[in-house]
Order: sequence, then structure tokens, then C-alpha cells
Amino acid sequence: MKQSFFSFYKVILILLVILFVIGHTVYFVTSEHNIYYWDYDGYWRFWEDMSVRIAHQPYKAFKFILGSINCNDYNVLPVVIPTVFSLLPLSSRLSYILSISTFYYIPVILLFSYIFCNFIIKDQRSIGNWTIATILPATFVAFWVPTLAGYPDICGLVFILLAVLYQFKFDIGDKVQIKKMIVLGILLWSPFLLRRWYAYTVVSLYFSLPILNYLLFFDKTRMWPKLRTICIAFFISGITSCIFAFIFQHELVHRIMNTNYSDIYAAYQSGMSQSIASLFNSCGYYILPFFLFGIVVALLTKNNKQKVFIIFCLFNLIFTFFLFTRTQSPGEQHNLPFALWILFIACYAVTWLNSRLSRPIFSTIFIICMICALGYVDQKSLFDRNSYTELQAAFLPSKHLPLRVDNYSNYLQLTKDIEQLAGNSKTITILSSNHVLNDEMINTISGQKLSNHIIFASQVDLRDKFRINPFLSDYIIVVDPPQTHLGEQNQRVITIPVNNLLQKINIGKAYEKIGHSYQLDGNATAWIYKKDRSFTHDEIFDFLNQYYQYYPQWKSIYNQGLYTSFLTAHITKGDVYGGGNIDELTGDIFTHPGDNTPTIIEWVLKDVPKLKIQSTNNECNQQDTIKILILADGLASKEVSIPHGGDVVVDMMPWQNILSKMVIEKNKSSGCDALTISAVK
Repeated sequence: MKQSFFSFYKVILILLVILFVIGHTVYFVTSEHNIYYWDYDGYWRFWEDMSVRIAHQPYKAFKFILGSINCNDYNVLPVVIPTVFSLLPLSSRLSYILSISTFYYIPVILLFSYIFCNFIIKDQRSIGNWTIATILPATFVAFWVPTLAGYPDICGLVFILLAVLYQFKFDIGDKVQIKKMIVLGILLWSPFLLRRWYAYTVVSLYFSLPILNYLLFFDKTRMWPKLRTICIAFFISGITSCIFAFIFQHELVHRIMNTNYSDIYAAYQSGMSQSIASLFNSCGYYILPFFLFGIVVALLTKNNKQKVFIIFCLFNLIFTFFLFTRTQSPGEQHNLPFALWILFIACYAVTWLNSRLSRPIFSTIFIICMICALGYVDQKSLFDRNSYTELQAAFLPSKHLPLRVDNYSNYLQLTKDIEQLAGNSKTITILSSNHVLNDEMINTISGQKLSNHIIFASQVDLRDKFRINPFLSDYIIVVDPPQTHLGEQNQRVITIPVNNLLQKINIGKAYEKIGHSYQLDGNATAWIYKKDRSFTHDEIFDFLNQYYQYYPQWKSIYNQGLYTSFLTAHITKGDVYGGGNIDELTGDIFTHPGDNTPTIIEWVLKDVPKLKIQSTNNECNQQDTIKILILADGLASKEVSIPHGGDVVVDMMPWQNILSKMVIEKNKSSGCDALTISAVK
């Protein structure tokens, strides 16, 4: 009877948790405004795209998934299985968040409670312990925040927990079991497969899991043979992980080995104390006493399994945190594995306290009080828009509320006005980079209608440098005061041009403020500026010099090639295929004639004695050419024909420092007429 009641209780508990997760997700998402951006938006768009691809072109979708796994830092695999939820008759955003909550968060809760109650604590049939080990992860704000924000990163915890569970199942040091170690190798590779940054946790587990298994199945009569067997077994597992990584992710692995991520993420680095504060702000300082108490109890307990497991959790927390923070400070999604180890230790402390209560009624009251306290933490952290009191701020996790802004109607009006200005062919750049306003936020409000009109500006100095193309846009939206998410010292690519436009100095002289202001969130005001004319070289020189005083190394980049000359350009794109933009890395110009009208580049060349014009399309068999006509007032015109797959070097000395025009026109067909224009010394 007891066994049947216990099984029935577990089923009810699991069903209640599933309903809680679904209800919690629905309530949160339906409380938000449609202003998703950056990481809130990124994987959601992957999910939408993959839902369409899989439904209509499954084979091509499969090839695309493999290519993404191989090449991309952030591949689409985490959202492939959740695309099933796209079939639900719900809004896209709600379906997406429900999908990652269901496919990833719920399994994390169930695996956590199963591991804890079956392998860590003594009383495996304690209703109280099962309740604690299930409710704690289900209400843990550090798990909820990235999930509700749209990060699928919690998927990595599923495989971390599976790997831990798998090694509990058998004595690895007994004999080398190749098949089982291959399975373990795949489980340990999977978090890295899904999210690149889990590499630090995988490395830590390869250090700690062998020791954990060795001590859990310790046999002093076979100490050295077991140690040797475990080393061989985990070598097989490690080789398996490496082989799978090189087979499916060789381009990514090659890039990782040749990239200094500490430099790339310099703007995202802070001191160790700030990183630790970030972690406990994510979890809530209320958990710290339980975490510390759990460590003390584990060190004093005579139960070897409990002691070894808690030390295992503590090692992974410290070692992984050390490895990760050498590259960057953790964000809310990066805190997931750290929070997992903290929660295991805190859960151990709570169940220990519960086990010391002498009567069942006391245990019941204790658990009810715990559930109420966790519900209070959840509500205050995720839903209450009132600011914390000093006491609440000291103990509760950082607030992560449903995404909303003040003056939402003004955001809608701004987006509507931008759509009207963009029409069919105009381009827009938004010089703002935080929660008040950014380009992806406007694109989301528009329902992605502005995807082909927005030219995305640089946001982080050292990562993006200065991008040329946004300053050829027809319209620029600025916010007063300038809005940054990493501070002015890291985002001068935003603040310098915004201040130039607001003060109407150097390049700001080429713009006119149009329409009315838009009052946004946080007492910020947005304005739309229209570009009335091209920049002069003097204006560009003064503008770029503002950057050079902070980044003198940029001078050698932008003072050569076609960068500054292209900034003076006014481009009239030909119809259908017409285009013209600059490669921000190489300084080469990519252009294409229209189908019925030419693409025209009007510019002032400076220090560009020769141009190499090259046809980049070698796939067309037809014998056709692209016509180039170079014009300037008072000078004879020059006509050049570029054969398909060929190139021509043009002497541009006669057109230095004067306004000239390059007309790019098809001859017979425009379908294969892509061109690259580069400077030649």
C-alpha cells in the first residue's frame, strides 16, 4: 500500500510541476510587449525559420542543420526538436518559449530530482525529499530567467545531468566497457554541440567525473587497478567526444583554436568580484546560507556518497567558474551550470534540515513554508514591477520582468512612421543600443517588415569596429541622450555619431531632423534624421579623428583603400538586382547592375590611383560582359567592359578629389553581373 501511494504521489507531483511550468510560461509571455531584441529574439527567429524549413523542405533543412553545426558559434540544433510546437494554434513567441520550457526545463527538473533522491540521500521513498528536490529546481529563478528570455541554453543541463546519472549506474573502474564509455563521451560532447560555451563545463567534468566514480565505487583491495581502468575508460570517452566534435564541428573547432575570445569579449569582462556577484544576483543571496550550510554538513557527514557528491559539485562550480571568467563575465544564460551545482548543494542542506524534524506534521509544515517562500521569491523576481526594498534587494535574485516599455504606443508610431519612410527601397539605421531602443526591437514591432531596410550599425567598439554601410542609409534614428548597454567607453561607435547628429557637427551637417519627437522609455527621446547630401572628405576626416584618439590602431585600417571614399558616396541602385555596399573587413565594394536600370555610384575618390574591377560570378556559361562608364564634369568619359569571371584595372588618377560617377550596367543579362571593386596602389 505504501509503495503504491508513493508512486501515485510522484505521478501527481510530476503532473503538477508540468502544469506549473506551462502556466508560469504562459502568464509571463502574455504579459510582454512585442519588443524582443538581440538574445531575446535570436533563437526565436532561428526556431521560426527552422519550423518553415523542416515543414516544407526537410532534406534541405537537414543539410542546413549540419552546416550550421559545423560552422556556427551558435548553431540551430537546440531549436530543431522544439519546432514541433510551431504546430500549436498559439502566437509564435508563446509557442517558442513553451517549447524550450517543455523539452528542456521540465526534463532538467525531473532529472535533478531523480538523481538527488535515488543516488544522494538515504531515504529514497521520502515524500518530503522528493517534494523538495522537485520544487526547488521548478521555482529556481536562475533557471527561469534565461528560459523566459528565449535562450535555449538550459538544453545543455539535460545532457550534463544525463552524464552524471549515467556514471552513477555502473562501476567504471571494474572493467573497461567500450560501448558505455562511447555513450558517456557522446553525452559529454552534447552540451558543447548545443552551445559552444559549455566547453568549460565539459572540461571540468572530464576532470571530476572519473574521481567521482572512483570514490563512489571505492574498493581499497583494487585501488590501483581500478584507477588504471578508469583512466583508460575516460580516455576512450574523451577520444569519442573529440572525434564527434571534429566530425560534426571541425570548422568551429578550428576557429576556436585560432581565436582569442578574451580579446573579442573584452567589453564583456569585469572583475572576479563582479562575476561572483552576478552569479549570486542570478540565484539570489537567500540561497547562500543553504549553500554554505550544505558544504559544512557534507564535510561532517559520515555518508561517503553524499560527501563525495557535494565536493564534486563544489569542484565543478569553482573550476568551471574560474575557466569561464578568464574569457568573459557570465551572463544570465552562462550562469546555468554554476546555478545547477549551487542548487544541488543547497538542496542537500534543505533535505538534511527536513530529515531532522521528528514528526511528519513538522516536515509537512516545513515544506509548505518552503513552497510559500519560493513562490514569494518567484513572484517578486519575475512579475512584481515595484522596486525592491533594501532588504529584498539584499536577498532576492535580480529582477527579470516581462519585457515591457513605457510609452509603448510611441514605439508603435515610430515603427509605423519608419515603415512609411522606408517605402520599397529606402534604408534605415538606428543608432541606439540598449533596452530603450535598438534596431532589432523596431524590426520585431514591424513584424520583420523592415528586415531588408535596416542597415545594422556597430554596437561594441572592439568587437565590431566602425561600420561604413550604415552611414549611407537614407534615414538615421537617434536617441537623446545616447543609449548604450555597455557604457560609453565600450560603445563610442554609438555615442560619437549620435552626438555629431544632435550637435550638427562634421557628418551631422549632412542630415536634417524631420517630423516630431518620440518620447520613449526612461525619459529618452527619439528623432528621425534624413540624409540630405553626401559627406565631404573634411567632414569624414574630422569624424574619424574622434575615434582615432581612443583607437589609434583604427587609423591604419580606415585611412587606406576605399573606406573614406565610399563614405562620400551616393548610390542609386538599379532595379531588381541592383546594389552597392562595402565589405567592412576588406574594404572591397560589392555591387551589381539592375535588370533594367544601372547602378550608379557618385563619389569623391581620394588617394585611390587605381581600381580593380572584377566579375565574381564564374558559373554562367554565356559570353557576356558588364559595362562600366566613368564620368565627371569637364573630363572625357571612360567606358570599360568586364568579361564574366575576368577583371580590369582602371587608372583613376584623372578622377582624384573630384565628384565622379561610375555607371554599372548590364550588357545582355544582369543575372551573373556581380562585381567587386577594390583599390590598387
